Amino acid sequence: MITALKIQYRWRTAWWCLLMLALLSSCSTSNSGLRRTPCRILAVGDSITAGYTDNPSWRVPFEFGYRGALFKMLQDAGVPVQFVGGSLEPWNGLWKAPANQPLPDLRQQNQDHHEGYGGKGTAFVAQHIGSWVRDGKPDFILLMIGINDIAAGSTNVPLTTRTNLQVILQTVMDVRPATHLIIAQVTPYTRPTPAIVALNRFIRETLVPEFVARGAKVSTVDQFANFVSGPNDSAGDRSLYSNGYNHPNAKGYQRMARTWFKEIQRQRALAAVKAEGGNL
Repeated sequence: MITALKIQYRWRTAWWCLLMLALLSSCSTSNSGLRRTPCRILAVGDSITAGYTDNPSWRVPFEFGYRGALFKMLQDAGVPVQFVGGSLEPWNGLWKAPANQPLPDLRQQNQDHHEGYGGKGTAFVAQHIGSWVRDGKPDFILLMIGINDIAAGSTNVPLTTRTNLQVILQTVMDVRPATHLIIAQVTPYTRPTPAIVALNRFIRETLVPEFVARGAKVSTVDQFANFVSGPNDSAGDRSLYSNGYNHPNAKGYQRMARTWFKEIQRQRALAAVKAEGGNL
């Protein structure tokens, strides 16, 4: 005789298999069933999104920043993916072009697409995010922006930075509500900067909860923690930076990629469960 416990076990096993099938075969799911098209990812930000290292000398090789490592993680996980975006950096030489030939080269796989712009801040992204989303039609946006609004060592977050972030999230919500936006708590300078800590608190405790309550598909990840030694530190570990200031090295970018990857997979799993109308 089959007990209730055995039935429950078999149901959960079957459900888990269905979930894994969904994750392996699509970016996310919808009410119409599984989508087997590539997961479209739009990476948005500044020089860190573009993947700069210690330019202009480029003694530290360029490896597409976190995007190169993230692409490999998604490939290894069996996730079909297509990065989207129109930035030409760093290859246009605006902030000096890389001196090395990256291997593997995302350009050869049609995956070197993003909207990362060296030196830009929240105002620039707020101005352009609508057209980027309309053109790229992303399933996920990976947003990390704000460090260029704040000088190293400063204590106050500009009011315009907070407002710009609200505009960015609202624009995404209006233009493409099905897109899931993952906003990062930004990485630290190697100099203690209380304003960065305050900005991240605003993102984590005010901005994201406000938009979740309004029905937006938004979540946050902590990229700051990847670069500090402990929870009370406000300065980045120099061993994780290529220029000793703000650009990560390969190890730092790898940590960033892992953080993005985990959240993408978490959101895909939640979408798969929701599409099937059940709970794990």
